Amino acid sequence: MLVTFEVIYGDGWWSASAHAPGNAIYTQGKSIGELIDNILEATSLHYTEELGAGEQITIITRYKSKTHEQESQIPSYFEYKVDIIAATPGC
Repeated sequence: MLVTFEVIYGDGWWSASAHAPGNAIYTQGKSIGELIDNILEATSLHYTEELGAGEQITIITRYKSKTHEQESQIPSYFEYKVDIIAATPGC
């Protein structure tokens, strides 16, 4: 299953939303790293049953600045991809 998050930055927070199969997932973080951690956790919780059944979840996270006036430390574009596969019990 593919879940794509669109990311925005505002007021010092990174926010992500995915309109995934079933319904929407929303999360945020103070840094990009915290946001990615929260995306992984939110997606894992949202798809607990699917992961338990062995389904692979591919997460793609995309951010592209819509303005040129953003702070210089904020990247204008990034993309992050990760696959989540449920761990086998007892391993």
